[in-house]
Amino acid sequence: MAGVDNLKNRLLEDDRKRAAEIENDAKSKADEVINAAKLKADEILEDIKQRAEKDGREKKDRLIARAQLDARNLILSAKQQVIDKVFSLVIERVSSMNNDEYANFIKKLLINNVETGDEEVIFSSKDKERINTNIIDEVNAELKRQGKNGNLKLSSEVRNILSGFILKKGGLEINCSIDSQIRAFRENLEGEIATLLFSK
Repeated sequence: MAGVDNLKNRLLEDDRKRAAEIENDAKSKADEVINAAKLKADEILEDIKQRAEKDGREKKDRLIARAQLDARNLILSAKQQVIDKVFSLVIERVSSMNNDEYANFIKKLLINNVETGDEEVIFSSKDKERINTNIIDEVNAELKRQGKNGNLKLSSEVRNILSGFILKKGGLEINCSIDSQIRAFRENLEGEIATLLFSK
């Protein structure tokens, strides 16, 4: 049991280290992009201010307001690019996992998304070959420990998804493809990520 706990703790520590590496890389890239955007915005603003001084007060105010709006939009665009990069890094990280890491990832995803425990699990053709079918037995055992039905079944059907799976029960399906999961995380966490990356 201590061996299992040690392994679990080591896997969690590895995941924390990888998450910290992704965060540090994203922060570094964010700083580069934002600094470049700010420099460009300052150049635009200075150029327009100089031209505006020749054209009278009213026109000057209008041009400065426009320059400030352009500068703000440029910075917002740069920030959006950085957030896009963070989510791309997550997808790259999932894609670069070895088979054991990926199987553990899918196992956690199954445990966290199963509702009743008697759904059908539909993989992509790639994942069906990549993942050992014993994973369904392992997940069923864990679901039973959690007080749920442990009757997940591996479907003979495959779906055209990049990675992840579809949970199916009757006519209802839950899309747990990696793309779908990342879209959902992005909607929920985009504000938090922006605060984390860009707060000073």
